[in-house]
Amino acid sequence: MKMINKILFPTDFSETAQNAFRYCLVLADKYQASIELIHIIYPEYEALDLPVMAAKATTERAEAAKVLMQAFVEMGITQVQLNYEFDNLPIVNAEVEIGMPGNTILEISRKDDIDMIVMGTRGEHNALERFLGSVTTYVIESAPCHVWIIPEEAKYHNIDKIAYATNLQEADPYHIWEVGKLLEPFSPIMHCVHVNTNGSMDNAISFANLGTFFEHHAPSLQINFHPLSGKSVIKALEEFIDTYGVDVMAMYAPAHSWTDRLLHRSNTKRMALDTHVPLLILK
Repeated sequence: MKMINKILFPTDFSETAQNAFRYCLVLADKYQASIELIHIIYPEYEALDLPVMAAKATTERAEAAKVLMQAFVEMGITQVQLNYEFDNLPIVNAEVEIGMPGNTILEISRKDDIDMIVMGTRGEHNALERFLGSVTTYVIESAPCHVWIIPEEAKYHNIDKIAYATNLQEADPYHIWEVGKLLEPFSPIMHCVHVNTNGSMDNAISFANLGTFFEHHAPSLQINFHPLSGKSVIKALEEFIDTYGVDVMAMYAPAHSWTDRLLHRSNTKRMALDTHVPLLILK
């Protein structure tokens, strides 16, 4: 499994981003990874007879953003150090980019061989954003690497319990193992959860087989299996998170066709918009 060496963190300098950056700093320390901090600004568009003025305005905004980024980094490190002692203070490389946020994040993640994207997300989304999708959901859909979503109210604390939402597909043993390896620096207890929406518990036997498999092939992983039943996958997962005090929710985001993306909002995207605990998206 590929190690986490480079983390990409997009910021808009909001309090939501500042909170997520504090979380990201601790993740980078645990993984001994560097952080590529980016702020993306839209280019100024003016009438065709004023291209020089438009370019100048864009340049001025970029220079101002560079100053803000330095203060953003210093504040984040200072705030984390109030309650956390770094083993190795992460290296933070800050850059200002010009372009569309979603596309720029994906371009950089591919160009710079990023291992993980960490993003903050707000708890409230307007109707248009929910229908068409936010930058966060766009990145989740197309990112070439894992994505870690930090809700605005989620503060970093020890990651002791994680939940992995499984659909009991053939590749799930590998995905479960991958989650375990990815979160190995935190030594958490893993809860594998499947929600059966038809009201039965028929998949419990599949969970028994999974448990037997990991007892023989990965005995070091601390894994519990929970077959659940409910009408809504999201509601059942949220209730499980609250009941078991889950610190991080993990989900696998498979590729979908264009029609699937248009006609069906995946449970992964819904969790990204609604979750109140950090969400790890495996790609």
